[in-house]
Amino acid sequence: MSTCPLTGKKINLRQPNPSVMEYYYETPKTGKVLITDVALMTAPNLSIEEKQILSGMCRNHTIKTDEPLKIKSALLQQLRDQEIPYGFEERAKHFLQYLYDNGGKEYKSHIMDSEIDSSITYSSRDEFERIIAFLESEGWITYKSKTGTQQCTLYQDLRVTKSGIQQVEKALPKMPLFSLVNQDIVTGDFEIDKNIQHARLLFFGEHCTLESKRSACEALSFILEPYREDLKKIFDGDTEVFFRIVNDFTIRHNKERTKNLQHEEQIEWIFYCLLNTVNTYVKMKRKVGQKIT
Repeated sequence: MSTCPLTGKKINLRQPNPSVMEYYYETPKTGKVLITDVALMTAPNLSIEEKQILSGMCRNHTIKTDEPLKIKSALLQQLRDQEIPYGFEERAKHFLQYLYDNGGKEYKSHIMDSEIDSSITYSSRDEFERIIAFLESEGWITYKSKTGTQQCTLYQDLRVTKSGIQQVEKALPKMPLFSLVNQDIVTGDFEIDKNIQHARLLFFGEHCTLESKRSACEALSFILEPYREDLKKIFDGDTEVFFRIVNDFTIRHNKERTKNLQHEEQIEWIFYCLLNTVNTYVKMKRKVGQKIT
């Protein structure tokens, strides 16, 4: 196959490991892609909207990690059930956040190509152009010039305005542990990343409860459990003490000997301990050039 199954553009397809039926390619629109042989054959049958969503997932994953998103058949069947923006306004806010995170808060400018960069918003070229028009009408972005061709619309010197910066920052959580909560924790494993994001939504969701926060802690503890032995090497100490602290509380609901957590402050302490441990573990593994496996 010499064309991208998502965009139809020419690609240089290669097999990083001859013993594994996975293929790698890279395009400006999708970023880096690692795809199994079965998914490679079935992806062309996706709908146009599903291809746009998957292109966006690959592109945004590359932006965050510089690592390829691994596409398996199971992922192709779940494209309408991901924790990504699906609605127009959600996508517009996602794009504003992207601009803010990538130099916008320092008033840096961008050159945006509506054909290539529409994948940032998981959308079509037409929707991407309407997103820019919407953000401009709200006074959140500005650009010096716009050049339209049959292939794309090119926006020169696109910047986030002061009002746009304020719009992004007013939505950021106001808390002492802001940097930990706000930064992306990306392991390179799609399922683990999805579970981390799910735990965050359980804990910080608009309608969160004590039980949902407890479930968030449980989700993070399940992420860390397989790495108990490796954590000992990373932290150079007895991490059993840490796991004993977590397990002694009612994170695992069916344990009879666990202590009862009745207050949100207690749950918050456990959550931030777990989240910070995941974050530190990922950073340390990356520092020594190792992936989470």
